[in-house]
Amino acid sequence: MESRVKTTPSKGLKLHSRRSSGISVGGLESNAMVSGISARSWVVYDADKKSIVCGKSETEKREIASLTKIMTAYTVIKIVMQLDLNMMTMKVNVCFESAIMYGTSAKLEEGDTLTVWDLLHALLLPSGNDAAICLAEYFGFILVGLKIQPSLKLTNMVDVFVAEMNANAKTLKLANTTYANPHGLKDPSNKSTAEDVARLSAVCMNVPLFAEIVKKSSYSCTARKIDGTYKTYTWANTNKLITKEFNGVKTGITASAGPCLASSYKDDKRHLIIIVLSCKSAGHRWHEVANLKTHALDLLSSQKTPQAQKKLTLLPRKAVSRSSIKT
Repeated sequence: MESRVKTTPSKGLKLHSRRSSGISVGGLESNAMVSGISARSWVVYDADKKSIVCGKSETEKREIASLTKIMTAYTVIKIVMQLDLNMMTMKVNVCFESAIMYGTSAKLEEGDTLTVWDLLHALLLPSGNDAAICLAEYFGFILVGLKIQPSLKLTNMVDVFVAEMNANAKTLKLANTTYANPHGLKDPSNKSTAEDVARLSAVCMNVPLFAEIVKKSSYSCTARKIDGTYKTYTWANTNKLITKEFNGVKTGITASAGPCLASSYKDDKRHLIIIVLSCKSAGHRWHEVANLKTHALDLLSSQKTPQAQKKLTLLPRKAVSRSSIKT
């Protein structure tokens, strides 16, 4: 990897790993239960302090479905920023392999031309598997052309791109994450953990271009068709938990991974990343994330109060002269 494009790591790249099992609170094992949570694995992560607030089986490796696309988008944006490219003007032709992709789709048609910016919306809002392949192939060619992956003897550009996704996971110290594809369709090798997804999501939400996309409820763009005419695409965000304070990130669901959701919550005081993997149903994701947010805020408030009281009791008393008292 000596020839990889060099960049100065951002503050958000300083990640730390820790292993735990069962239910944990603030890094300490606890018997406390959070009612109404069906997710087999979940975590609430403090994006500002880069620490876990609470979680259950957060280091257990699982398939993560379309939460994979968070890294797909991160990898695209990183390449664009490293090479000082303009994703608003970069044109990409939809290939045949993209157009025939199954699963969740942006309904891209072979031969259509869209910008990278448009395709990132197609990837992250309707969770387009077709957009994932389109972007992976396009940027795979760029990686090979720049010899960023010189040791790889790969002819499939999607595989080249996935190798870069894994290289980024390693750089970000996502030790329990391995990507096998750019879309998250069933593959026993495509796995991560709630904790790793949370850490990656926190990094991505600090990237303005990424954050701008995932907070949108919908997006429309115009694509040039192969016959020279134009068509309008409109995509709705599959993430229904978009409010003033819930400002991203991504949904995911496959038969093997179950319903998943990565969510970002930000108010005036805190920025929390909440991940639920393998929920009982797709509908459970929304209220379970909301319940975990409330639970985490209660935990943080209860932890803060005793600490403040402790500090007050430890303050040394100062002798106060009568003359120093102002009336």
